[in-house]
Amino acid sequence: MNRITKLLGALALGLVLGAASAQTTLVVGTVAEASDLDPRTTYDVYSYQRMYPIMEPLLVFNTDLSYQPRLAERWEWADDASSITFYLRQGVKFHHGREFTAEDVKYTFEWMLNPENPAANPGLYEDIKQVEIIDPYTVRFHLSGENAFIMNYIARLHIVPADLGENPDFGRNPVGTGPFVFESWTRDDKMVLRAFDDYWGGRAQVDVVEFRPIPEDATRLLAFEAGEIDLYHGQVVSSALPRLEQNPNYVVQRTTGLGHAYVGMNLRHPVLADVRVRQAISHLLPREAIVARIYQGVGSVGLGPISPDTVFFNPDAPQYDYDIERARELLAEAGVESLKVRLHTNENPVRPQIAEVLMFEALKVGIEIEIFVEEFGAFIDRIMDTDTADFDLFILGWSGNVDPNYAMYELFHTNGGSNYTAYSNPALDELLDLGRKLPPNSPESIEVYREAQAILMADAPFAFINNTEEVGLNQAYVQGWEIHPYTSATFQDLHKVTKER
Repeated sequence: MNRITKLLGALALGLVLGAASAQTTLVVGTVAEASDLDPRTTYDVYSYQRMYPIMEPLLVFNTDLSYQPRLAERWEWADDASSITFYLRQGVKFHHGREFTAEDVKYTFEWMLNPENPAANPGLYEDIKQVEIIDPYTVRFHLSGENAFIMNYIARLHIVPADLGENPDFGRNPVGTGPFVFESWTRDDKMVLRAFDDYWGGRAQVDVVEFRPIPEDATRLLAFEAGEIDLYHGQVVSSALPRLEQNPNYVVQRTTGLGHAYVGMNLRHPVLADVRVRQAISHLLPREAIVARIYQGVGSVGLGPISPDTVFFNPDAPQYDYDIERARELLAEAGVESLKVRLHTNENPVRPQIAEVLMFEALKVGIEIEIFVEEFGAFIDRIMDTDTADFDLFILGWSGNVDPNYAMYELFHTNGGSNYTAYSNPALDELLDLGRKLPPNSPESIEVYREAQAILMADAPFAFINNTEEVGLNQAYVQGWEIHPYTSATFQDLHKVTKER
């Protein structure tokens, strides 16, 4: 009898060990480390890529940029567009076990609208004048009519549990309704998420997701080809794309992106405040060569904040061809014979290369640029701290331009939440305020945003570098993942991904 008991015990132990060994871990490589995981105060791409599997908005964007229900099953506009009523999913649980209700929606949006809170880009939500709870599963947003694109921004804000939102450590230990539970975060090493058994959409196909930040493109690609990471969305070694596309062991996905990279100029600097100096710097960028050689043809030359693929693009707005002589003329007109400035960027490998190109070209006209490359979190903190504004030039990107308001308002309106350069032009402000009130895609809306581009490009607070093309790689044994033109949302359906290995 004892022998049988021991055999049964050994068999049970073997089953347990076998189950443990069968655990499926999906390893996701990323271009940079996250800065924080609180959707109310953070908005960089790398943080949001990790947030999406943990927390959810009321609705999300499909890859064709149409809306897909998430925590809201459906919604209805009032006939006069004065309100939107959201009907919430019932039976949805947060990771700490409490049911998701309208109280959490009200809490999240009212927190964003409270001027005493350090919300990121609160201007996106100013159109919401009141959040009314109709019942535990119905919430109504009363609108002022000041932002025709409000649904796009509701789709960007993940819902925070009302009972945990005041925890000062929420951004380091987030709780959501998503398919994966936050487990641990070792900065610059990995972030671990575990499948949530009670997820309303069904348990994820993999048990564990590990996000691993690998800033160097070549290193990330080597890890991918060695099978150490299963997929990633971000910069690739562009010259390797033809080889990767021909390899049956890999899947390469490419799609037109919704963003751009740029050189930002701090208008608080007494010399950079002169528009002629900014225009001169814009003429120093050999954009075609940068796209061809540094990006290896991935993406296209940057012509402004709005993609040439949209009806809002203004082909007649001022442009800045690579022109050293014109740069010299502009600097002479401004009375600038020599200038020393600092340029900050992060360890994203293409950005230091672009910085070095600009440094080399700038020396030809008497501008000396000192380059500082920082870890992404420290870099973005520096740029966002507009009180100290401890930078002169910086290289950064802007993504998620699903509409012209998002492409322009936050960056260039005097009161924009991401106006790091301190740029201000009352004529542009007036146009951007008007554009938010007009029916999207109407002739009037198109004309307003085209005129806004003409003003902005003449003022040159940014030197635009390139328009993005999104590229993703996954092992052939990984199924069910599709890259997203809205880069932040590329892992919003990670629970549907399978790994057959």
